[in-house]
Amino acid sequence: MPPPSAARSAIPAPSARPVLAPSTSTHLGKRPSSSTDIDDPAHSRKTQSASSLKLQLSSLERENLRHKSNESKLQVQLEEQRIEIERLKEERYGLYEAKVDEVKRGEEKEKRWGEERRRYADEVALLRQRNTALANELEELRSQHTLLYGKHTSLSSSTSNEINLLQARIVEVEKERESLKGWERRARGLSIELEEERRRRIEGGEKESVPSKPDETLSNEVKRQSLNLSTIYRANETLKSELVELRSHRKTIESVERAHKETEQSLGEEIKVLQEQLERARRDMDSLTQTFPSADDTAELTQLRTRLSALSTLHTQAASELAQRECTIRDLRTRLADVAESSRATVGEISSRLQETERELRWAVEGRQSAERREALIRQEVDTLRSSGAGGGVDAAEMDRLLQTYRDMVEMMQRDSRLVEEKVARGQGLVQAHELANAQERISQLESDVVEFDKTIEELTTANTRLDAEVSSLMCRVASGEFNPGTERCLELRNNPEAKIQFIRKQELTALRQENDELLERLAELDGILSQQGMSGDVKEGMVPRSSYERLKKDQEDIGRAHEKRLTRLKEVFAAKTLEFLEAVYSVLGWRIKFEESGSDIRLTSMYAPKGKSGLTIRMTSREGHFGSMKMSGMMARSLEEARHFWVVERQSVPGFLAQVTIEMFEKTTMGRAAGYVGLE
Repeated sequence: MPPPSAARSAIPAPSARPVLAPSTSTHLGKRPSSSTDIDDPAHSRKTQSASSLKLQLSSLERENLRHKSNESKLQVQLEEQRIEIERLKEERYGLYEAKVDEVKRGEEKEKRWGEERRRYADEVALLRQRNTALANELEELRSQHTLLYGKHTSLSSSTSNEINLLQARIVEVEKERESLKGWERRARGLSIELEEERRRRIEGGEKESVPSKPDETLSNEVKRQSLNLSTIYRANETLKSELVELRSHRKTIESVERAHKETEQSLGEEIKVLQEQLERARRDMDSLTQTFPSADDTAELTQLRTRLSALSTLHTQAASELAQRECTIRDLRTRLADVAESSRATVGEISSRLQETERELRWAVEGRQSAERREALIRQEVDTLRSSGAGGGVDAAEMDRLLQTYRDMVEMMQRDSRLVEEKVARGQGLVQAHELANAQERISQLESDVVEFDKTIEELTTANTRLDAEVSSLMCRVASGEFNPGTERCLELRNNPEAKIQFIRKQELTALRQENDELLERLAELDGILSQQGMSGDVKEGMVPRSSYERLKKDQEDIGRAHEKRLTRLKEVFAAKTLEFLEAVYSVLGWRIKFEESGSDIRLTSMYAPKGKSGLTIRMTSREGHFGSMKMSGMMARSLEEARHFWVVERQSVPGFLAQVTIEMFEKTTMGRAAGYVGLE
């Protein structure tokens, strides 16, 4: 609705002078026409115009009164809106103070979290050191277990070998004992027969001086038995020497065992038990080899068998203990794998929570920035309303709309702040300090792993590149037909690559030989001619054969064509890159640059200017690389003379002039009007 002042200026005000009635008397003394019944046309028209003016004046006065009443209503509404703005300002100040308090509390919480993070970081470092120490101890135990297992294996193998040897010796000794027992039984039988013979001889009264045939037989048998006893004694002495060797070997084994006793602490008791059992078995073996019992042989064999079974049980127990320790080690490895898996899961969870926290923080920062932008816009709108309200021409509906927008923004800010406070109170979207420290340490470790993997990838890439180069060289060699004639046979066709290369080389060599022969012949002819004519050596050197000249000319033409081809290709590449650069400048700066053929003139066209004569074209002339002159053409050039004089003539700044031209033309386009830019006009 236009203001009352505009309405007053639009309709002309009536004249202040009253309309005079026509004179009632004339100079000739005649009666006026009003006294008669005849109507004057001019007088009737004046009367009608005066009545219409009075009607217009009354309507204008009524309109003025109505506008004044509207103005008073608007003033009242404006005052109410000012009161509402003051109240909203107070609310804004309260929100600002609450925000400052919240920021302070957040900083205090961040400090506390930082202290907790440092404390937990120290604890994690200590735990890592302990974990490293435990891992080192575990590795040492594994190495000791490996050494002890190897020694136990060697000892068990040597013990089993010795047991087998002793068993074999026991079998041999038993055989010898059985044979000795047989001879002993035969000797006893012979002695009994001898006693009976003596008794019969005494009873028969035979003379001792007369020898008989049984006595001779008996003496021969006694001699034979004595020889057998001497043989047995010698065998016994041999067995004693072997026993001494076995004892010396036992002493050597015991010395070796004593040398390695410190490294066999975990299995020392078992080894001692095995040694004691072995010594008992050896002592039993010694007793068996030295004595010849007759009645309790089965008991001794049973005792030896029980001792052997005890040794086997001890070996079984040692194997079971080793199996138990291996199971314990496997359990420890399983626990270590479980701990590593749980730590990985914890790190993954902490990283996800860290990402959520960062996302929440980013959303909060974006919300704060958007609130600040809204506050600035609202402040700008309030300033605009104040400036426009002083003139008394603000529309009430627009004011209501802006006020409602401001209220919606304030409610949105309050809702966002309440949500953030609730999340902070519940602890949602936040992460503990120790978890954050663990996540950071895990991230640093992963980064170091990534660096190591990158190094490994680089090394593998280098090796792969080297292998690719070798493969390509080998492929080239294979493609050229190269092969090993010692191990391979190749079926070659007539038109193979190697034959073609050899043919080309042969042609070149033949041509060079022909040219050389021609040169030699020509040189001989020239030497003869010049010697006949008596010419100097400089003239001789200046003469060249025709074939050499033609060959050199052909080579020069080939070089020129190759050079022109390279120049053409370079021009094409340069033109493409130049066009790409000009398109980039056009998309970024908004000016299309075109260079004239002379190279000294530049033509600029803006993307926001209309096409054709109604637009704007700037032509610049450069002198030795410096700015020379500038000309503008088009219908928009007239409105830019002041800007050109301000920027180019007075300040010698072409970029400033182009920036102002770009802004003005953008304001006049549809995009500028849609963006809210208002022109200078």
